[in-house]
Amino acid sequence: MYWIINDNIEFRPDSKKLISVTNPEINVVLTTPASRCLLLLLDASPDVVTQQEFFKKVWEDEGMLVPANTLYQNISIVRRGLRAVGETDRTLVATVPRKGFQIDKSVKIARVAAVQADEAVSDTLQGEDELDVEYHTDAGSEFTPEETAPTAPAVTASQRGKLPLFAGIVAMLVAFCVGAIGMHYFWHFNDTQPFFANYTFVEQDKGCRFYTTDDSHDNKNSFARFKALILGSGLDCEKYPWVYFPLSQTSPGLAVLVCRQNYLKSAVPGCITLSFRGVGSE
Repeated sequence: MYWIINDNIEFRPDSKKLISVTNPEINVVLTTPASRCLLLLLDASPDVVTQQEFFKKVWEDEGMLVPANTLYQNISIVRRGLRAVGETDRTLVATVPRKGFQIDKSVKIARVAAVQADEAVSDTLQGEDELDVEYHTDAGSEFTPEETAPTAPAVTASQRGKLPLFAGIVAMLVAFCVGAIGMHYFWHFNDTQPFFANYTFVEQDKGCRFYTTDDSHDNKNSFARFKALILGSGLDCEKYPWVYFPLSQTSPGLAVLVCRQNYLKSAVPGCITLSFRGVGSE
């Protein structure tokens, strides 16, 4: 099952991927929480999804408690992904003050079930079963290979009409299989640029592997200070050894993604978010 948004964005929840319908080379892989948030919004559309529903279904049901800022951060990831793939500044996810979020009522969404393709193939195969061609030979005669060469099997006029139809169905099946294999190869082997792809490894300390992207002018001092905040939060580096965060002197807060597995290599990295306020001041 997947979703089509405004006829130009395809969302595949199983791979957490947003794909441009008109240009599939433009695609984004969402974080696991962001993907779940978008799926909740699409399932509920046009109704509002409350903040309490997000916290329960995205995090609490997975055994995690997160601050309110984590929800806003993941909604922001969803919006950035939709804008990047849809190549538009139009509002697709609307904020409902003091309630939650919803898919904007002007947005067109369609849910596509994978079984539709299976049913089409099944109908084609059933039609093929009805094509029986009989070949008649004289079982009582004796003949040599030389004698059989010019003797063609008898085919009735009605059977001659069925042969082109059979060939057409076989050609359709071959074209379908080639197309399916091609699409599978494209979706699964096309290079994508997930979030955090531009983060670089800095160092490993106390079992944690720290990855950052730098938009500050004092990366060494900022990194040491932020790393101390993260380790001082009580983070268990044995459970969450993969740590991703930006270095910034201008941001009033710090959002850190900590994962059980490498985010860029694991399909289910098992990530949670740590948020710190007031880190911009000494």
